[in-house]
Amino acid sequence: MIEIGRYKLGFAPLSMIVVFIILSVCAMVAAFNQARLEYPMPLSDLILINEGLALLATLIYGIFAHFTLAFINLIKK
Repeated sequence: MIEIGRYKLGFAPLSMIVVFIILSVCAMVAAFNQARLEYPMPLSDLILINEGLALLATLIYGIFAHFTLAFINLIKK
């Protein structure tokens, strides 16, 4: 468990933060690579769509990570 100020973060929340940061960087790079002059969608919209998908993927990962850790703790007891 890592303590940042008054907040204590376990493995699942900390890993969600790391996953979101990595996916956000990948979303930005993908938006810049996807943007073309002939593409009808502006860069800001591409960034918003890609960041939304990164947030959704992080949420799904977090749900699975929390359930997995809860299941492991249940088996230990």
